[in-house]
Amino acid sequence: MPYLYFDSAATAPVRPGALRAAAKAYEEYGNPSSLHAAGMNARRLLDAGRAQVARALKCEPGEVLFTGGGTESNNQALFGLAKLRGKRSKVVVSTDSEHPSVEEPLKELERQGFTVRRLSTVNGVPDYDGLRKILAEAPVAFVSVMRANNETGAVYDLPRIRRILDECGSDALLHCDDVQGFLKIPNDRLSACCDLISLSAHKIGGLKGVGALYVGKRAHLLPALLLGGGQENGLRSGTENVAGVAAFGEACAETLADREGLSRVAELREEVLRRLRDSGLQFHLPDAHLPNLLHLSIPGVQSAWALNFLSERGICVSAGSACSARERKKGNRVLKAYGLPDAEIETSLRLSFSEQNTMEECVVLCDALRDCMKLRK
Repeated sequence: MPYLYFDSAATAPVRPGALRAAAKAYEEYGNPSSLHAAGMNARRLLDAGRAQVARALKCEPGEVLFTGGGTESNNQALFGLAKLRGKRSKVVVSTDSEHPSVEEPLKELERQGFTVRRLSTVNGVPDYDGLRKILAEAPVAFVSVMRANNETGAVYDLPRIRRILDECGSDALLHCDDVQGFLKIPNDRLSACCDLISLSAHKIGGLKGVGALYVGKRAHLLPALLLGGGQENGLRSGTENVAGVAAFGEACAETLADREGLSRVAELREEVLRRLRDSGLQFHLPDAHLPNLLHLSIPGVQSAWALNFLSERGICVSAGSACSARERKKGNRVLKAYGLPDAEIETSLRLSFSEQNTMEECVVLCDALRDCMKLRK
């Protein structure tokens, strides 16, 4: 059955060019580590995809490490940094609203003897003064802060964090989980202020099962997480996903070429917000936010009821991060960190838009959300 899709923060529709690139790569079935013609053809596709991702990151191709997805990139970064910097300090700084693929490794590091200091993020703003205080108290091994929150859409100021580290004279390395923010925040160069950056292809219209980790010069001694054949400059063993990388690269290229795409998506978000401001819905609007994500609560209507109601109408939205579904059974850690009361958390929805959505679809969505209000007890 056809449906209206407003859950691109979970996974974005695959871009046409990415599909074509993957199909072409599947025809070149050689192993990119093989020295014969088939292998060299696959290697050229791999190199081309790496160059496209590097262009989007504004870094050198040799600084791009391909992984199996954003979760692996975050694990590689955090456990690698712990090994690399653990002798200098056992103190790590992060926030109280990170994705589970950061929060769970941090908990494991705590079990291994590290101290993790989590900055508060009330209203979607990290406690930057708190970071200064932590840096003044003791040496810090590394800092890991996401750029865009996957639940609320709040954007955290990574350049400001870099400036604080520099002003305090800290040699802590800075990792950023940029899975949600990559290519959705214009006019920036995150690689200029971060030492490690985690990415995921399927959030920008690539294929699922492939990600990347930017490894800057200060982190070039990062140890490997997966050992074996020594692929990816020895940092990530295993035969590379050539088709996934080719599609990732093309998704980057198409996104960069569509200069008006972000503006169109932002207009959709603003139109939905305009149409529903007087509806009785409660909107959670961080000052700095992603252009494609809108978080709200429907007073008196449990999230599960609203999801089922909308799904029956062929409308796909979510109650939050797909990767946090199990965690939410214990209460939503991220929304509590944002400062929402339980009543708003239990009735919350996340709408996320893509370039493939239309204004007409948004009108249908708004009408359906107004009808959702009738489900109130």
